Amino acid sequence: MVAQTALTFPNDTSRHVVVGQTGSGKTHFALYCLSQRSYDRMPWIIVDSKRDDLIAEIENLEEIRIDKKPPSKRGLYVVRPKVSEMKDGTATGFLYDVWRNEETGLFFDEGYSFDRFDPGIQTIFTQGRSKHIPVIALSQKPAWVSPFWFSESEYKSVFYLDMPADLERIREWMPARTRDPVTGGPIDPYALPDHHSYWRYKRDISRVGPCEGFDAIKQRFANRMPRRRWF
Repeated sequence: MVAQTALTFPNDTSRHVVVGQTGSGKTHFALYCLSQRSYDRMPWIIVDSKRDDLIAEIENLEEIRIDKKPPSKRGLYVVRPKVSEMKDGTATGFLYDVWRNEETGLFFDEGYSFDRFDPGIQTIFTQGRSKHIPVIALSQKPAWVSPFWFSESEYKSVFYLDMPADLERIREWMPARTRDPVTGGPIDPYALPDHHSYWRYKRDISRVGPCEGFDAIKQRFANRMPRRRWF
């Protein structure tokens, strides 16, 4: 990954929201970020509501069910909820169980799969920091997700966007006075090339270029994945 300045990375109480259109490089980058995180010390759960192809390439993911209790052992897990489970409260209940367990990371592959005002999402984002529930949350439609994604996330990554409503949402927390650190002009997600992004932490804005290839990311997952002992 090539950054215009040195980056401060999230810790195990931090929330990181990543937005961008399909094909912009959003999921590849977010999985790169996940590969650096602490699944070798605590459970991290990928909520893969849209059955993403890149997530499917990660070897030795332990698949779990959203209608069961979330895991408490360290490792990297994936749950693939059905549409009905996103609508009938099953997914919300699962998030409450994560909140009760504490010390569990969450990776949301597509935020608008949840209702914008889902109480489980609101609880995770507003109360998760004190319970050591770090989050990486992705969406291709930032205008459609809960406002808590942005107000409660210390880290924000923005890839290419062109829909007016999505750009308007971005300008709520990257206003016109925010300057592009490369061009010196206003922040403009519409002008970003694929696989390039803005990275915001507090008041600091950086431009980030493409990260490493996905084969290297998969290898990092394989190297750091906890080994299970079977008796």
